[in-house]
Amino acid sequence: MKAYAAQLKRSTQERDRLISEHIEIARRISMRMARRCPDWIAREDLVAAGMLGLTEAAERYDATRNEPFLAFAEKRIRGAVLDELRRGDIMPRRARQMARKIGAKIQELEKLNGRSPTDEEVAAALGVPIEEYRSDLEHLVHVTVGALDQSDDSSPALAADEASPEAGAARHMALARVRSALPRLDQRDILVLGLYYNEELTYHEIAEVLGVTTSRVCQLHGRAISRLRAEIESVPRAPAPDARPDARREARP
Repeated sequence: MKAYAAQLKRSTQERDRLISEHIEIARRISMRMARRCPDWIAREDLVAAGMLGLTEAAERYDATRNEPFLAFAEKRIRGAVLDELRRGDIMPRRARQMARKIGAKIQELEKLNGRSPTDEEVAAALGVPIEEYRSDLEHLVHVTVGALDQSDDSSPALAADEASPEAGAARHMALARVRSALPRLDQRDILVLGLYYNEELTYHEIAEVLGVTTSRVCQLHGRAISRLRAEIESVPRAPAPDARPDARREARP
């Protein structure tokens, strides 16, 4: 009994040490993700979620697996923040349906007119006021954080944990479909997505680059996401590779 108590004390001390040594890193990861979110999302909630992710990582960490704690913890911290973002999504199913509807209508107008439609043209085709359409675009941004390739109600392929070969293969295929879809987007959409996801600029910084308001950048981002989602869904899915290396050999007579 004493030996068990001593072991429990050591494990608790080790957990507390890992948390105290990495708490600032967890905060930085959470804030880095937060600065890419719309202004109405509370940064404090995301930081709190990141801290919970760190605590969970410290409790579950197994040093015998020879994986650095930082790498192990980063995945849990990011996952906890993404979970918090998804929990904050009021009506995700309706929003995803809205994204597909907007993207499909934009594609239809592009084929009909031979150019990218204006917001007014898309709103008219959808039969909604321009203010409602732009409001929908702003709300789509929150839904699609970390979920560029999500076309159903499953977990986002791009945010998948790559701990298994299957997850890594799924993420690779998802990225390939995104790369195939990008060239078919309007150049301004590609610019907005590139500045936001690759350069990690804030909406305010992108607004300064484009010479528009921050609210307009949020709307452009939502429209770009809708268009990208529609293009991704039009790209044929490649068959999933068999994770077992000897599968083909086993299938042979």
